Amino acid sequence: MKLLKTDSYKFALLLLYLFSAPLSRAQETIVSYVTKNGGRTVHKDSAEYTSILRIKPNEQGLYELNDYYQNGNLKRHGWVKTLDPMRLRLEGLVETYYDSGSLEATTYYSDNKRIDTAHRYYESGTLKEIKVYLKPQEGQKRPAWDGTNKHLLYYADSTGSIQVQDGNGNIVLPHDNGIDFEQGMYREGLREGRWEGSFRKGKYRFEEWYEKGIVTRGVSTDSIGTTLPYKERDVQPEYPGGVENLRRFAAQHYRYPKEAVRARVKGQVILRFVVDTAGNPTDFEIVNDLGYGTADAGIEMLKKSAKWSPGYQRGVPVRVAYTLPITLNSGPRPPQ
Repeated sequence: MKLLKTDSYKFALLLLYLFSAPLSRAQETIVSYVTKNGGRTVHKDSAEYTSILRIKPNEQGLYELNDYYQNGNLKRHGWVKTLDPMRLRLEGLVETYYDSGSLEATTYYSDNKRIDTAHRYYESGTLKEIKVYLKPQEGQKRPAWDGTNKHLLYYADSTGSIQVQDGNGNIVLPHDNGIDFEQGMYREGLREGRWEGSFRKGKYRFEEWYEKGIVTRGVSTDSIGTTLPYKERDVQPEYPGGVENLRRFAAQHYRYPKEAVRARVKGQVILRFVVDTAGNPTDFEIVNDLGYGTADAGIEMLKKSAKWSPGYQRGVPVRVAYTLPITLNSGPRPPQ
């Protein structure tokens, strides 16, 4: 733990992914208005949706979660392991819905990771796909995109035409932007052989080859014919020395504002930023602020951090968004 001295106080800066705030048991629910970037607002009208956590746990010790669209329809129902609205840990069955009220998907979770069998539906109610998510082996590390952790058992297009049955078939997967697509073969639930398609709104076309769900090689081509070969489909940006080194840098360089010192602020600051195609952190955004300049201090700290190695999508440098939670706990006044 790195200790920082400010006005003769010592404050421990802990970079954690979980933070549980004390809650009053007198209330029955915790209501949050969630913004587009995942932050919180006090204004319901400016929120993307309303999230309600029921404080009383069920027999398994889980807390009921209900999210609602602005029109009042249910967006998501499920169960979580903690009462921290900013760091939900999904557990068990989670159901999501379209804003029209139609069921969109049923998915099972274990400690916030998808497991078991998931079903997705078109808004009309027609079954779209069935996937089985496999639990990673102990200590197993996967690349940024790994097609072996889930098996596609069934897929039908929007007309109801079945393209994959019992894990086998040729498929055309349209992207949400209505322009890009991917097409190729599934065998025993995994991608196999040659696939092709487009990405970045048609700016690039690609060919790639799979063996049992793993990309073995690929090549992207831009509009003027420049080719970009690759061996990994997606490569995430990396901070020099890894995430642990970023945490150490933050512990050493975050400066607790004097106003926050006097107010003895505790809680979690959450920042979002983009690593651009040159590896520079940019486009800083405050997801959750504790006030007294605590979020601005976090941004200033990030601006001083080292340059990242950039991310790539199918051989093309891309901008990638990151979220950094910073938990601030003020400690007692040290003995003189």
